[in-house]
Amino acid sequence: MNPLKVTDELEFLDPNSVSIYRNAFEELVVELSDGTTHTKVDVIRSFPIKEPVRYISLVDNEGNEIGIVEDVRKLIPQSRDILLEELQKRYFMPKITKINAVDGQFGLTQWDVETTQGHVEFGMRSRYDIVSLESNRVLIKDVDGNRYEIENYNNLDPKSYALLQTQL
Repeated sequence: MNPLKVTDELEFLDPNSVSIYRNAFEELVVELSDGTTHTKVDVIRSFPIKEPVRYISLVDNEGNEIGIVEDVRKLIPQSRDILLEELQKRYFMPKITKINAVDGQFGLTQWDVETTQGHVEFGMRSRYDIVSLESNRVLIKDVDGNRYEIENYNNLDPKSYALLQTQL
């Protein structure tokens, strides 16, 4: 019996023969080289932290995987731009640029921050909702499931840095 390889189970799409576009209803459409067309397609990052533009799973409206785009950057420009836009919408994560205040009350930590999308106040349940990653990157999840990113905490102003350190 031959051992099963993971690649035998995965359907990698040829970046030169897949077309990704939006229809008149702004739904994501994927057209394969054999002419098969899928509408209302969802995009899922297989490795959202380490490989945000590689191994993107395309899933049809019934939850079946159409295939995997190994590297978004290898797609033709129009398809690449549409897929990157869709990933940006699905994985929207404002970047925290300044921390004004952090205050713990009643088991919740209230954050008052400035982000790339403006001023935000949110609550956080526990310190498990803060993940420190390599390159001084930090991901924060609030009580509503929204996610925020600090690209490099060493680039924060001294007050913001000190407030963040109380939570790490």
